[in-house]
Amino acid sequence: MTSIVLRTIRPHVPSPAPDSEVDLGPPRIAVVTHQASDAHVQVARTLVTRFGMEAKALSDPDPARIAMAVRESHALVVIGAPTEELLSLTAVAEAIASMLPVVALCAESPPHRLPAGISFALAADDGPDHLAVALRALVARQRDVRLLQLDAATAMRFSGGLRREMETLHGELQLAASVQQEFLPRTLPTLGGMTSAALWRPAAFVSGDIYNSVRIDEHHLGLFVTDAVGHGMPAALLTLVIARSLQVKEIGEDSYRVLPPSESLARINAEMLQRSTRMTRFATAIYAVVDTRTHALSVSSAGHLPLLHARRGGLFEPVETQGGLLGVFKDEHFSQANIQLQPGDKVLLYSDGFEQAFSEQGQGASSPRLPNRRYLQVFNEFASLEDPQAFVDAITGRLEEERNMFPLVDDVTLLCSAWRP
Repeated sequence: MTSIVLRTIRPHVPSPAPDSEVDLGPPRIAVVTHQASDAHVQVARTLVTRFGMEAKALSDPDPARIAMAVRESHALVVIGAPTEELLSLTAVAEAIASMLPVVALCAESPPHRLPAGISFALAADDGPDHLAVALRALVARQRDVRLLQLDAATAMRFSGGLRREMETLHGELQLAASVQQEFLPRTLPTLGGMTSAALWRPAAFVSGDIYNSVRIDEHHLGLFVTDAVGHGMPAALLTLVIARSLQVKEIGEDSYRVLPPSESLARINAEMLQRSTRMTRFATAIYAVVDTRTHALSVSSAGHLPLLHARRGGLFEPVETQGGLLGVFKDEHFSQANIQLQPGDKVLLYSDGFEQAFSEQGQGASSPRLPNRRYLQVFNEFASLEDPQAFVDAITGRLEEERNMFPLVDDVTLLCSAWRP
């Protein structure tokens, strides 16, 4: 057979570094040809007798046996020009699929551009020494290739597990969001000319805010907003507990008493402290009761932003009350303020997410969203809208405009109630 010399598309064939040697025994080389000759038998014999390799000429016509023999080898030598036709051979396809190095031996000078999967191309114009050196280098390199394969497979398994965990978490969060929405009132009661509308927008899947409008009896309407300190699932769960803990009246044997807002908040505070463990949870809340016979409104706050009150045609003014956070002090006192509503008046109960919902004038998209009082300007901009739903729709539209530049950084909740005779 014509002597063989390695001619690669690289400047030289690197010898394997000492630390890259792996104790695999003699290199196992599979040799195959798609030409009508026994050249592959001669190459295999040379690699065995001269270089001490375990070379095997593959002449079996059974594709399955050829594939098995290639899989048990460290490298493949194929006799033939490195063309796309060569890639159709069973042995070559199996070697490429198994990420084994493939060396092509061709009679003429190999092309500068080799098909994907062919590691080297050699010309038959010199002895086989360079072939042996190239094969030993490739086999030694296989240790690193196997390690990379193992790392890739491990990474794929971990990424697959992580992806499944994320999909599971995503599904659970969506379910939690649906459950939380089911706790919101489907419709808000209308009583004694008092009509209400609400805006509830979580910053993520679930919200740390919740609201309610309660028909206490045929003459009293309760308005409630609470905001748990924190975000995510713990805050969402706490709001549900607080909403369920709101007591609006005390029932006796044959009568009942409508609880004033200060007493309702005090009872929530006492229940939270009774349930608290070493991991204390806090919340703010505001609760107002309207007597629809006289349209007198009383309101108490627990560390919450004050109720806003607007006369017909006027701007919103805060109704200040005093009271600490819920779940902090055992005997916390919650003061109570009283106002007399007039036809066309509106009141707003809202969460502190509005303090970061609207950017300051001239603030860029990259600027940090700091708490500000821009929301008061927005509220007053639509204060003349007498219908609570129209007011809420206007605020919602402004929030959507703002979200084109700034995503919500906190949950926002707004409960608007107005006396519309």
